[in-house]
Amino acid sequence: MEYAFSCRGCQKPDKNFWYDDEGKIVSDDDFPFNTPTVEFHEWARADAYGIFTGLYCDKCYDDSNIYTYRKDEYHDEGYAGEQLYPDE
Repeated sequence: MEYAFSCRGCQKPDKNFWYDDEGKIVSDDDFPFNTPTVEFHEWARADAYGIFTGLYCDKCYDDSNIYTYRKDEYHDEGYAGEQLYPDE
């Protein structure tokens, strides 16, 4: 059986989703329109600004050597530098 989703860190497959004989993703869970996608997966991770970083299981997400993306807000040049109005 070929599984549809796996962890990007340890390559562990999510055994709740698999491909049927026709190549469609099947699941035991109820999803909108019966089509599970990556964005609805419980392992879908994003950085502090909501940018998708991949599917990581909880173990890999907690390991900073495997999940190397920042989880806190990082420097944004749009908010750095000169200000239009002085602080008063």
